[in-house]
Amino acid sequence: MNYLIIGGNAVLGQQSIQAIRKEDPEAYIISTTSSEGTVQGADRTINDVNLTDANSIDRVINEVNDPLRAIVYVPARGPVGKPVQYADAQEYRESVEFSVIPMLRLTRALSPEIALWFSGFMWLEPLMMLYGPMIYTKITMEEITLKHADRFKCVRYGMFVSNSARGISILSQKAISSGKYPEQEEYRKGWKASGKKFKDYFASINGAEEESVLGPLAKSNVPYRSLETEDLQIGVKKALFSDAGPILNVVGDWYWEDDTLPSWPAKIEAGMELIDHNLDRYLNTSDSA
Repeated sequence: MNYLIIGGNAVLGQQSIQAIRKEDPEAYIISTTSSEGTVQGADRTINDVNLTDANSIDRVINEVNDPLRAIVYVPARGPVGKPVQYADAQEYRESVEFSVIPMLRLTRALSPEIALWFSGFMWLEPLMMLYGPMIYTKITMEEITLKHADRFKCVRYGMFVSNSARGISILSQKAISSGKYPEQEEYRKGWKASGKKFKDYFASINGAEEESVLGPLAKSNVPYRSLETEDLQIGVKKALFSDAGPILNVVGDWYWEDDTLPSWPAKIEAGMELIDHNLDRYLNTSDSA
């Protein structure tokens, strides 16, 4: 079977490749990268794929000629370091142009059996404090997944260590240190009082939030632990090689499925008008500007 990984050099891309190899030893894996060189574990690499350039997506489409079992779409981009209530329409649009629309165009053109992408637990307080417009980008992914559950699956992961997470931590630290957003003052004080590096402080408060908020949803007797890199394979395996529901949730040893969206907190609900709820039009036409 043939698989296309968009962003195979990322931590999640590498874990997706390993998961596929374990479940389908005969898999032929094509991976893209924005750079030169080959993607480890892939049978073929498509280089210099810039997701902000429509021509790059056209090139990927033209270079994949055989039927696909799945597309696994890893990339996501958007401004971070600001509370969700400060997200604006332009930021959201730029984020979905990178994080959502390319996946929709690829899915339309290549017709995989499964289109898999990734989200997070965006209603957790630490994420609402720092992820800004990315909150709405991830909600957009989840809405499309539920609307087209015969074609899409989405895995929500707890926080894990990656280059992306480190970058988010650096930008968030700068934002909190600047005092630009008064809503972040409590977090700034807590961080300074903790004596920890910001990345460690943020991981600790997010972990506490995962345990208290997500524990009742997981309904597990297993104690909480934070997500480790190898745990990322769980979501990919479940999504691609089982009859799992459209939205899968993985936090450490906890796993559960959803077929509806949560009730969003008021801070998120207040900005829901930012979302383009008809982005799935890209599944029906190649030119949906």
